[in-house]
Amino acid sequence: MILLFSGGIDSFVAYHYLGKPPTVYFDLGTRYSKKELKVVKELIPSTIIDCSIDLGSREIGEKAYVPFRNLILACLANKYSDEIVIAGVADDNVSDKTPEAFESFSTLLSRLEQRNINVTSPFWSLTKEEVVAWYRENLQDDRILNTISCYSDDDNTYCGKCPSCFRKWVALRSNGYLLPFFNYELMKRYRSAAEEGKYLPKRNAAILREVGEYLNED
Repeated sequence: MILLFSGGIDSFVAYHYLGKPPTVYFDLGTRYSKKELKVVKELIPSTIIDCSIDLGSREIGEKAYVPFRNLILACLANKYSDEIVIAGVADDNVSDKTPEAFESFSTLLSRLEQRNINVTSPFWSLTKEEVVAWYRENLQDDRILNTISCYSDDDNTYCGKCPSCFRKWVALRSNGYLLPFFNYELMKRYRSAAEEGKYLPKRNAAILREVGEYLNED
């Protein structure tokens, strides 16, 4: 097995959930790679660092979206193992990070390589809040706060203002890890989207609960 480790919550928890398998970080040369790499080395020093491809020129928008990123990563990870773990969760909202997409990756790679290759996630039945809950119950430490999922252009691992930090904020706060969040306009936009039922019911409920409590506190 090889676990793709990004330095984020999902892959960090997956590392412990799966019994600490070998990990690899693909340095894709994106605007966030430098600070991700720093966190990766701090959290799991044994992680393999693979610099075989640069996708920086393919980034789109403020979130630095790279089309078909997970498919590309699955293809690259085949170098290390036929059992490839990419830590997707139930409430992900990305077209190439779903059970159906991973099944298609597995079928395609298996046919091309003429051997059984499996691309999977251990967390398809869990939301990000539930993944954090598992960590808190079983690890009982605060290292999860040192993970990174931030769109800021500086060295911050948590800016407390961007969409990625908002999702991290909700998941952590739902489990008693209290962080500040500074972008009230963004917070209110997510609350409106949750009120409209844009996400999975559990994610909608978590957003409404945590935003409501936070704004009332202020």
